[in-house]
Amino acid sequence: MPRKTDTQKTETQKTTKRLRVVLSTEELLVAGKTAADKVRELADLDDDLARVRSDLKARIDAARAELSLASARVSTGYEYRSVACTVFLSDPIVGKKRIVRDDTNEQVGIEDMSPDEMQREFVTLAE
Repeated sequence: MPRKTDTQKTETQKTTKRLRVVLSTEELLVAGKTAADKVRELADLDDDLARVRSDLKARIDAARAELSLASARVSTGYEYRSVACTVFLSDPIVGKKRIVRDDTNEQVGIEDMSPDEMQREFVTLAE
């Protein structure tokens, strides 16, 4: 290859390269402020995520509970509800009470009378 002489002109081109540049004090301050803002934003987003997760977990748990109740009703064929009943005091014998469902007239139990019920029964008989 022939050597270049001092009288020959060198061809030049412009380009850019990624090179290390020491940041100025002002650039460091701006970068620090940006980093601090992002730390705060990230903490807020993490808090939001925790709230959303908690809300979704509560909704999922509620749906599971409802599914469990519905499944139990289907598999057993019944559920417990508050049903209006009539209580017959001192029936079938004194000191006992007979409980009958109002909707079907079915006897659902015979129980001992409470002391209050026995006292009321006693007052009623005395009158």
